[in-house]
Amino acid sequence: MQHDILILVDEHGGNVTSKKIKTIEDTLALGNGKLKSRVIVIKNPSHLKDVIKDHKGGGITLAGIVGGDGTVLRTRTLIENEWGYSPLYVLYAEGKRNNIQHSLGIGPNSSLALTRNIVDAACTDTLEMYAVKVPSLDINGWKGFNVGFGLISRLSWFYYGKSARSYYEMEEALQNCDEEQYQAIYKKFAGKEADGKRGVAKCLLQLLKGLKSGTDERYLLHKTLAGEIRFDGEKQKFPEAPIGVYASCYEEVNLGLGRLNPRPSSGANKEEGKFQAVVAYGNPFSIIPQLPKVIAGEKMSGAVYQYLSTLELPSEKMVQIDGEHIPLNRPKVLYDGTRRVVILPVTV
Repeated sequence: MQHDILILVDEHGGNVTSKKIKTIEDTLALGNGKLKSRVIVIKNPSHLKDVIKDHKGGGITLAGIVGGDGTVLRTRTLIENEWGYSPLYVLYAEGKRNNIQHSLGIGPNSSLALTRNIVDAACTDTLEMYAVKVPSLDINGWKGFNVGFGLISRLSWFYYGKSARSYYEMEEALQNCDEEQYQAIYKKFAGKEADGKRGVAKCLLQLLKGLKSGTDERYLLHKTLAGEIRFDGEKQKFPEAPIGVYASCYEEVNLGLGRLNPRPSSGANKEEGKFQAVVAYGNPFSIIPQLPKVIAGEKMSGAVYQYLSTLELPSEKMVQIDGEHIPLNRPKVLYDGTRRVVILPVTV
C-alpha cells in the first residue's frame, strides 16, 4: 500500500524553525518513492483553509500537524469538516502549548525521530500497528479533546497573566468577527504567554490581588453561569449556581490547568462512548485551594461529576477548547468517537 502523507506546518508555531521544516522534508524524501509526501508551511488561517480544501478527495492516508494544541484543534476541525473523514494523525509538539502531544508521549524536539519512524513504518506498511485510538469531542463543530467553560476559561486567563478587564474586552471584541480578525484580536490580547511555574505564580498573584482589593478580578471569578445545563438532554439542578464546567474524554479532569506534563487518565475514559464532565459550584476561592488535589487525580468538593454522551451549556460567550479561547453561542459537547493517532518510539 502506498501511503499519501500530508504534513501541515504552522509557520507561527512556538518552536517551529526553518531548520526543523527542512529536516522533516529531507527525512520524508528517504521514502524512495514508496510513499507520497508533501510538506506545506501554513502562513495564516485562510491559507490553511485553502490547502485543506485543495486536498479534499485526495485520499490522504496520514496528516501530520506541526504546532501546538491550538494548531491541532483548528487543523483537525477543518480536515474532518471538509474531507468528511479522519486520516491517521501525527501530532508534533512544536507549539507554545503541547498538552495533547505530551499526553500521547510526544515531547519537544522530537520531530526528526518522529518523522524517521513514520517513514520506516509507512515503507513497511506497519503504520496501523502504531496507531492508538484517542477519544474525541465535538463542540459546535470544533474537534477537540477537552473543554473548559466559565470559571475554567477565566482561570486560564489569569494563569497566562491577564486581567479581568482584558478578558471582558476580548470577549466583546471576538463576538462578531471572522477568522482572520479573530486571530489578530486574540494575538493582541494574549501576547506572549507565561508557562510553567511562572504562569502559576502570576495566576495566584492576580487572584490574591483581586480578593484583597475587591477589584474586577474578584467579580469575574464570582460570576455564575446564567441558563440551563443539560446532561444527555435532561435539565440539571445543582446545590448552588454553577460557576464553571470542564469536560474531557481523555485527560484527567483538573479545571483546565493540568500538570506540567499531563498524562492520560483512565478515569476520563472510564465508560466507553462517554466523556467525563465536572460542574463546579459555590465560591471559587474554596475550589482554587483544591487544585493540587484535583491535579493529583482526586475529586474535589463543591462539584458534580458525571459521565455523558452530550452536555449542553448556557449561552455564555467564551469557551476554552484544548487551551484555545473560542467564542460560541450555546455550546453543545458531544462524544465524537475515536481518532487514530500514530504513536511511534521517539526520543523525548
